[in-house]
Amino acid sequence: MLPSTSMLEPEHTEAFGTWKGAKTPEANAAILTHLQPTIDKAIRTHVGEPNPLITSRARRMTLDSLGTYDPKRSRLQTHLFNQLQGLKRVSRQQGSVMKVPERVSLDRYNMENAHQELSHELGRDPSDAELADRTGFSHKRMKHVRTYNPAVAEGTLEASNPEQMVFGGTGSPKSTMWHQIVYDDLTPTDKLIFEHTLGYNGKKVLANHQIADKIRRSPGLVSQRKKYIQEQLNKGDELSPF
Repeated sequence: MLPSTSMLEPEHTEAFGTWKGAKTPEANAAILTHLQPTIDKAIRTHVGEPNPLITSRARRMTLDSLGTYDPKRSRLQTHLFNQLQGLKRVSRQQGSVMKVPERVSLDRYNMENAHQELSHELGRDPSDAELADRTGFSHKRMKHVRTYNPAVAEGTLEASNPEQMVFGGTGSPKSTMWHQIVYDDLTPTDKLIFEHTLGYNGKKVLANHQIADKIRRSPGLVSQRKKYIQEQLNKGDELSPF
């Protein structure tokens, strides 16, 4: 129960109280959804119309700002508007970059920010599907951003370390399509395992213990999930008449 001297707006009291008492990934997502109209209003005030990249940064800043909010000192909207003034600097950084290599650099910068924000909200690394939803980037764009290097040719995904072996059945357009179908049906955790095993969308290929660190589970579980994912990939051959 908030004190009677609280300046917190009535429309935010329940949502803020719930978040304050939990601070779980689910509570983070709920309070951000509740505050989205306020976030959008602050964006328009400080930098103009929202876009996915500015919105992603604003949501991250909002979550950080909630931790410093004191209902006895100000209204929540006032606090957030003051804290989100930093969006002006972010907007200037985005607007000053026009050349293609620099555009890629900026997109990479925003992808990393969105990745950190989602990691904070979810309590784990986000999958590319979750990152695409947050940034508005296509999977093709994310791969281009990750792999863009005009001086170095794109390398093979094959690895000598057994822990870093990619899934079988890759290369043809048909298999690529089936990979996408399998990927879309995976859980967020399995998507991460898929991405870092196959190097999907330009993700770095990692060993089992490195993937385990990212999803905060055991290497043994990673091996089990890889086996399951490979079984799903193998079904592409079973279902295809060619």
